[in-house]
Amino acid sequence: MNAFQTIILGVFGFFIIAGLIVISLVKAGGDTQATHISIWGSASGEAMRTLIDEAFDAKILAVSYSELKEDELDKALIEALASDNGPDIALLPAPLLTRYLDKIVPIPYATYSERTYKDSFVQEGDLFLSSDSVLALPFTLDPLVMYWNRDFLDEAGVATAPKFWDEFLLLANRLSQRDASGNLSRSAVALGEYKNIASAKEILGALLFQSAGLAESESVVTLASLLARSGASAVLNFYTEFANPQKPVYSWNRSMSDSRQAFLSSRIAVYFGLGSEYPELRRGNPNLNFDIAAFPRPRNAAVGITYGKLAGFAVLRASKNPSAALQVALTLTGSNPLLKLSQETGLPPVRRDLLSEKPTDAYRAVLYDAANRSRGFLESDPVASAGALQDMIESITSGRERAEGAVSRVRGQIR
Repeated sequence: MNAFQTIILGVFGFFIIAGLIVISLVKAGGDTQATHISIWGSASGEAMRTLIDEAFDAKILAVSYSELKEDELDKALIEALASDNGPDIALLPAPLLTRYLDKIVPIPYATYSERTYKDSFVQEGDLFLSSDSVLALPFTLDPLVMYWNRDFLDEAGVATAPKFWDEFLLLANRLSQRDASGNLSRSAVALGEYKNIASAKEILGALLFQSAGLAESESVVTLASLLARSGASAVLNFYTEFANPQKPVYSWNRSMSDSRQAFLSSRIAVYFGLGSEYPELRRGNPNLNFDIAAFPRPRNAAVGITYGKLAGFAVLRASKNPSAALQVALTLTGSNPLLKLSQETGLPPVRRDLLSEKPTDAYRAVLYDAANRSRGFLESDPVASAGALQDMIESITSGRERAEGAVSRVRGQIR
């Protein structure tokens, strides 16, 4: 028997054992007594209920899902767990993983091997691995992409969407426009500031991942370790130049409206946003002639890394039925449920076997490629780190600090 067959038999054996545990739990309560498993997360409640209804017999395994706003999930979970009233499973955003390490039931590699996990899920899923166990199972991935106004680029004589960062040096001169008072009336791209740029943290994260000095094999990183890289200061200098009126690439400032709204109002040529925003942008302005493309990369980079918002199912120690909860998580991260989820949401699946079958429509094809190139980082407190990043950017653009000093100071705060 070869190694592959051994792995497959091990996985099937695990599923059988977990299934028998669920059945025994059901029988322990009588034939009509279903085992109840609750899930909390920020994924679409409608999409989740569709998957749950198709995957489980409510008479045997009753699975409920509660949708919470992304910015409310962390607080709600902490309060519920403190009062012993939390869910069995949490759909955790990857940055929050370190915050919940002592509240998660790990899956030992003896049960679910590291090799099987890596062969099943995208590389960013390695964030959910520890030295000896799986901490969560990847479920959703929302990659950072580039949206561009086709009319603006055509008008400027730019035939294709920019692929490399050095192209933006010329793009800014061609596309940014100023009125008689010198104020920006139209911008090439929203870069340089933080507060009024949607996905600013994600954009900075992607740029830091692309910077020199980051080992391609080092997939599990923290925001603090990214800022400790040798190229971090250069990244910030490049980023903040777009908010400097003295620079040729000047395209944005702190007084302008939100970057997403500026794109919808045809006041910006290039907008960096998440893949999930595509349908919303279409609805926001049906007359806007725009397209989607990969997040840019340095010209000398072999791989076009982008940022991905990853979330996965973590079984919580507070669960009264951890074995049944694990079976639910394993079922929902199988190929069929994740394919249906992708079809429902338009987002790329997190499984490698599904990503290998590229869609024919132009929009989802870009997202599938982005999913394979997505990376993410861990944070102990995403809200606090967002504030620290904003302070870092504004201290540079206001001239209070140089990039080197700002990076060093904020890295210490985040750590």
